[in-house]
Amino acid sequence: MSASPRRSRLRGFTLLELLVVVSIMTLALLAFATVIGSRSSGPALERTAGVITAMVANVRQNASVRKVHSEIVFDYKNDRVIALARRRLVSFAMEDDVGSGDTVGRRAGGAQFVGSRAATLRDGKCLELPSPSSSFTIQWAPHFDVQGDYEGMALAFDYYPMEGMDQQGLPMPFNGGLVSMGSVFTLSVAAARENSVRLVLASGGVVVQSRPWIACYRWHRIELSVSRYGVSLWIDGRLDEGVLSDGFEVMPAAGQDLRLSGTICRIDNLELFSLVSSQTLQLEGCQFIPEEVDPMKEALGHAEGIYLDRSLPPPTGPVTGPEAPEITGPGTGLPAEPVPAIRHIYFDTAGKLDPARHAGAVEICMVSLSGDDLRRMVLTFHPLGTLTWEYVDRFWWEPEPDPLAGGGG
Repeated sequence: MSASPRRSRLRGFTLLELLVVVSIMTLALLAFATVIGSRSSGPALERTAGVITAMVANVRQNASVRKVHSEIVFDYKNDRVIALARRRLVSFAMEDDVGSGDTVGRRAGGAQFVGSRAATLRDGKCLELPSPSSSFTIQWAPHFDVQGDYEGMALAFDYYPMEGMDQQGLPMPFNGGLVSMGSVFTLSVAAARENSVRLVLASGGVVVQSRPWIACYRWHRIELSVSRYGVSLWIDGRLDEGVLSDGFEVMPAAGQDLRLSGTICRIDNLELFSLVSSQTLQLEGCQFIPEEVDPMKEALGHAEGIYLDRSLPPPTGPVTGPEAPEITGPGTGLPAEPVPAIRHIYFDTAGKLDPARHAGAVEICMVSLSGDDLRRMVLTFHPLGTLTWEYVDRFWWEPEPDPLAGGGG
């Protein structure tokens, strides 16, 4: 007598079916373990790429959720990566004396808020400093303080320079201070000529002068950041950077007031940030490599002399002994000029590469050496903010291999 249809449908799995299911689950677990484990095992280049990918994901999430700029810092000289997040301390729309978090600004010397259409406003009202003696001060508040992971400060605002009258009664912008934060940084009008000014940023002895002159009676977006990884000044997205000496440190900001004064201008949409190092990665088993450097020289540690302290004068006589600089120039496998030891990857408030600072994709190169096996990898930061990596046979600055020579590195 045959089994009923109902009993057929209720029969258990056969041994073959169980083996198939177990095999599929095993393969799935192995694949999952491979993805997760790639960050802690496997070749050094792949481990490093996995950790940097995770750091980028965290930075992008912080940027998009908190609507702040963020950055990844690549320290070529010390082979480490630092994720710098921006923590917004206070913002002023300049509608009145009160900013975010009920922080109160203090006006003096005739400083006022103006909302007339004649002021060519971007939105609402703005702060006007009608004379060099006018000021607006934001006092340091206890909730600004950052414990442990403080790396520096950043500031962004809209700036509208105006002219006063010189001794001959002619319109002329005033030279002088613009924004200062005690010993942390000072941003000033370094030079003035008819209808335009030039800004200069100073922090810890490092001076950054803007290359472009900026027009009076027009709004400009100004942004600056100071940290031990760089002193940077952006004007309408154009970047100028300072040259840091070894051991440069930014002074602590705790207790320092932010003061706007010293020149005639209007200011709007001001934001003050602390820079916080949320993650740090020290490379193990691999190294970053700048352009024009022979990969084998970098892997063997023979390219460290290219990261010179440019704030120091070059030697005037022959240098001998263990500290003699590497011979550089064409054919040596080292660049003719010193290269920056720090490189920044900037993200905008949507978690994408900041288009004001990056014209397109950005590539970071790494090498590792295991015995005689030299491996090369390129990390690519895409405009949308994603990071991919791939092994390459050679970097774009390396010469094509000679097919008659045989072998290769």
